[in-house]
Amino acid sequence: MSLLAIVLICSLHSCDRIGDISGKSQVVKDSLVNIFPTWESAKIIIGDNNTTMSVVIGDAAFYKSPDEEKKAKALELGKMVLRICGKDNFLEKGYLVVTADVRNISASPTDGISVPIDFTALKKQAGK
Repeated sequence: MSLLAIVLICSLHSCDRIGDISGKSQVVKDSLVNIFPTWESAKIIIGDNNTTMSVVIGDAAFYKSPDEEKKAKALELGKMVLRICGKDNFLEKGYLVVTADVRNISASPTDGISVPIDFTALKKQAGK
């Protein structure tokens, strides 16, 4: 068997690893409208071996909303992400980052307001 075939088979198998959420990021992005109806830009960053996820949204209207609303939306986002990623994901923590820049493409915008998402705690709540 050629080296290329071996690499291809290994890479296809790794896509189906339990806990691998990288393939779900587009579904999360497509579902953002359910929580943030006025978002205009979005970037999803998955890191640390699928244990962290940051969702950066550009939404000028939501940027101006009170901190309590941002916290509530971050919680709602966390629950949605866990529904999409399934019960066997490795997510532990994440962040909702909101920027007023609707053309934002940065993972850490200069005006970004960061709200933590505790996926570990949300999983425990869901398990009750």
